[in-house]
Amino acid sequence: MASFLIGIDVGSSACKCIIVDDRLRPVSQSAQAYPTRHPQQAAAEQDPEDWYRSACQAVRNCLDASGIRPASVMGISIAGPAHSVALMDGAGDILHPTIHWSDLRSAPQAERLETECGDAIFAATLCRVNPAWTLPQLLWLRENRPAVYRRLRRILVVKDYVRYRLTGLYQTDEYDAIGTQLYDVRAGAWSPALLEIVDLTEDMLPQVRPATDISGELTENAARDSGLLKGTPVAVGSGDSVVEAAGIGAIAPGHCVLKLGTAANVNLVMRAAKPAPGAILYRHVVDPHWFAITATNSGTATLQWFAETFCRAAKEHPAGLPAYKQVESLAADSVPGARGLLFHPYLRGERSPYWDPRLRGDFVGIHRQHRLEDFARAIMEGVAYSLRDCFELVSDFGESISKLHLLGGGAKSQLWSQLICDVLGRPVLKPAEQSAAYGAAILAGIATGLFQDWVDSQQVRTLPVETLQPADETRRLYDGNFEAYQAVAQALRPYVRRLGEIAAREEH
Repeated sequence: MASFLIGIDVGSSACKCIIVDDRLRPVSQSAQAYPTRHPQQAAAEQDPEDWYRSACQAVRNCLDASGIRPASVMGISIAGPAHSVALMDGAGDILHPTIHWSDLRSAPQAERLETECGDAIFAATLCRVNPAWTLPQLLWLRENRPAVYRRLRRILVVKDYVRYRLTGLYQTDEYDAIGTQLYDVRAGAWSPALLEIVDLTEDMLPQVRPATDISGELTENAARDSGLLKGTPVAVGSGDSVVEAAGIGAIAPGHCVLKLGTAANVNLVMRAAKPAPGAILYRHVVDPHWFAITATNSGTATLQWFAETFCRAAKEHPAGLPAYKQVESLAADSVPGARGLLFHPYLRGERSPYWDPRLRGDFVGIHRQHRLEDFARAIMEGVAYSLRDCFELVSDFGESISKLHLLGGGAKSQLWSQLICDVLGRPVLKPAEQSAAYGAAILAGIATGLFQDWVDSQQVRTLPVETLQPADETRRLYDGNFEAYQAVAQALRPYVRRLGEIAAREEH
């Protein structure tokens, strides 16, 4: 009887599910969107029930579309973003909407933590304080929602909450433990000193287990909700970025991944931990390697914002066309360099290299000659420049970069993919199948014993890879523009922060 694996990615805006066969060939895929709510300017919240409901529906859709019998599913694994946690009482019920990683309300708490104990936090977690992390988010919750905080008994990162609903077990892996900024990386345990900052105790946090262990089995209720069989094995799983990278073969030191999703990041596999203030450092799912991440807050979300804000009035771009298609179509009618127009994509502050939640985006160099298509091109180039900022950081980490992969929803745009290749000035690989859900399905295969390890799985994976080469003339143009991009960002930094402060006062 044929055997199948299920991978689930509970992403920033939708849950994606894939079923693959025992040769890692995709059989069926599905996606279920859910909202991120913004009750005020800096806020971003999600409902964990949306994660679970969407995951179950996506699995059902895949089963229905493929005709696969639930009894032939060997195992399941789940991936998802770090930092965002379900806030639960002692019975496991949700107390408050999840504070999304892009929420900036904890910026004052993050700044205070950095001032008071930033060095100690960095020494324990190997990462600097930022509003995207769970630690300052919890501090904000304690100070602003004290009645909710008094009832808080459990927290679970996104993928762990969905797996908890599937198995009833309260667990995480080291990647997501690190992402809470409550975990002492070198000690390999929850940090009493960091827990004390937010008045939590270790029994309120999940057990930390290897990502490729079997967490447990599908419960009767979860089986009914998902259409699968009770007792189906569920792996512990890991974070979306590292699972996606491992799934396309980024498993050796020097392998680098550009992820162009809702946010965007540049990730490097490293042979040893080398903490750097400009990067996030995690354990790789391939032991004993490490996984360094440099990140920009705005990836495809920038195109979505531009399409919603500027493109609705453009009759040649009808409603319903995906945002990246609308912007790509416009940008194709401009030229490299957008006729001297620059864009900084700091729509929700910025992480690497500035780690400044108060930064704001801008268009610079506007002239009467510029048209909508030039702004569209500048948007795509601005995100590419931001990725180059991230890439230059990881290039200084001492690993010789041997492969550069481009993944994510934005990589569907051939124009944007080539543009990024030209901005970076390096060959770029685009795997045919390259989602966190796909990587999660491979992880399920390792957890259930179908594959010995990640190297073994890559011997089976035979999907094609496209190689992009930079165009010399365009690369030289972008080299000059990138220098201007960096200089303008630094020069405007104090002024855009001041504008943000003015806007915050007006809001209140």
